[in-house]
Amino acid sequence: MPRQLQAPPSQLVVDGKLQLGTYDRPFERLNALDANISAPVRWPTALKRLRLKEWQAFQFGNRRIFGMVALFNAKVLALVQVKVYDRVRQRKILYETKVLPWTLALPNTLLDSDVCYQRRGCRVTFRNRLHDGHGEIDFDISRGVRRPSLSARLTAFAGRAQPMVVCQPFGRGRGMYSHKGLMPAEGQLRIGDEEIPFDRTDSHVLMDDHKGFYPYVMKWDWVTAAGRDDAGRLVGLNLTRNQCTDPERYNENGFWVDGRLHLLPPVRMVREPARRWRLSGRGQAETWRVADDAGQVDLRFDVHVGGRVDVNAIVVRSKYRGPFGTFNGRLTAKDGQSLDVRDLFGMGEDFYLRC
Repeated sequence: MPRQLQAPPSQLVVDGKLQLGTYDRPFERLNALDANISAPVRWPTALKRLRLKEWQAFQFGNRRIFGMVALFNAKVLALVQVKVYDRVRQRKILYETKVLPWTLALPNTLLDSDVCYQRRGCRVTFRNRLHDGHGEIDFDISRGVRRPSLSARLTAFAGRAQPMVVCQPFGRGRGMYSHKGLMPAEGQLRIGDEEIPFDRTDSHVLMDDHKGFYPYVMKWDWVTAAGRDDAGRLVGLNLTRNQCTDPERYNENGFWVDGRLHLLPPVRMVREPARRWRLSGRGQAETWRVADDAGQVDLRFDVHVGGRVDVNAIVVRSKYRGPFGTFNGRLTAKDGQSLDVRDLFGMGEDFYLRC
């Protein structure tokens, strides 16, 4: 059957089984630890808790700024990240710190919950209030040796915007849940002594809430972008190729036009390396091509700003690339809606983690 938006059950796991599907609103309860994970015997709760990878992240942007703030907990490896890119000044500011996994407790609902990480020089707080139609992002990062201070107070307005909530299989009772939602936003971002306003008419937030029982090696390709089109509509996209065992029925590919979600088929991603001309030293930037087999997805991602995190420890091996750049192309959904993507700013991920 073609992938369709459905109303979700009240909770992610029912009678020990993850509720596979694509949904148009949040689960009331994200009870991932109730899943019967078989390999081939049932796992105790303590082991499931150790193997559950989870994070909450928000991208935010306007005509000048693109940023991301994330609390990532893979249990063996945990990170707090804040990234801000000033498109006018072409300046990237990065704060990243590895933290103890038990200091990051991710919520089991987005309807009414808080998550906070705090240590000297860093405070990140997410207030999830989707039952009231909004969410809040609040962070303060102290000045570093080569980094100005960063702080933000942003409110995202869900309103009638459709999120893309998915639950996908990985095999042997394992799987992942994700909630992606594109929302208009307002507030302010401060970089050093400069305050940058976020006005609801041109600013956005893209939520990413995630929980998954991944294989020992977890990997994915992902691209996302958002902004205003020529008509002033809030538009955005989310395209992923991951380890789902049935991507035709279960994937998290789609785009938004003024709050309405339109679904897309499975995709593939090909990366073309950057080339430099011998005489001038300039050349072609790295390009990612995103396409599908039916011709509904034809997208080009030109990388402007690189991003890399590698960890090589005894029990953990991580290779992460998260570049920023512009997207151009065309997306066409089965319902007939299409989106001409013109210089939308966003990011990609080439992710590998063994732990």
